[in-house]
Amino acid sequence: MPDSPPSPESRPFLSWPSSTLHPSIDTRPREAGSSSTALQITRLPPNVSIRAPTKANVHLLKRINSLLLPVSYPENFYREILQNPESEALTRLAFYDEECVGGIRCRLETAAEYQAGLEKLDTTDIYGSSKILEAVADHKANGSGGRRNSEDNHPKRKVYIMTLAVLSPYRSLSIGSHLLDHILSIAAKEPTIDADLAYAHVWVSNDGALEFYRKQGFEVDSGPIVRNYYRRLEPRDARLVFRRITCTRS
Repeated sequence: MPDSPPSPESRPFLSWPSSTLHPSIDTRPREAGSSSTALQITRLPPNVSIRAPTKANVHLLKRINSLLLPVSYPENFYREILQNPESEALTRLAFYDEECVGGIRCRLETAAEYQAGLEKLDTTDIYGSSKILEAVADHKANGSGGRRNSEDNHPKRKVYIMTLAVLSPYRSLSIGSHLLDHILSIAAKEPTIDADLAYAHVWVSNDGALEFYRKQGFEVDSGPIVRNYYRRLEPRDARLVFRRITCTRS
């Protein structure tokens, strides 16, 4: 394991980790909270830590996002993290020694908010049906064997991955994988979260990010395209990726 930071590249250029997994590890699809299909992530170096957001460090997440992401987020995006217990639980920062090198920020949505949000996006086909809702429904039905479960009577919430970024010199250390896995583990175990699905929008031209999510067990290739999702990127389209979360509470 390295004792000093990797040599930095000329500039950070990718907003999502491009190579956070070692090529020899198991990359079979999995469900969050499922030990039988757990992805074996390369262990973090001892000087890398995943930390909860605090008043003293939340500004560092803003710095990471401003360096790497094509979207500028308002102050309340960061302020809400410490004001909302659910947002705080679903936000984590990664440190190499005492330098913040990455972070993840997620939002918890009700089933109604999730469906309403998807229906507003430009994803309908010529027959007027929602490609996103159909894709997610098919994936969940296949994953559960088509059986009805408690969700029918108690709609679960959804974890929306808003930002995930790691400085480019550190993307070979599995930091992005650990940040995502940490959040999904919380979602699977914490009763106040009560979520059954994690999803994100990924720029269609970001092959590294799409491959990253594919290796994390997300449904990528069948995910629908959201037209004109980004304003400052060309092409403007995003692909929706998603993964089921399986409760592991006893």
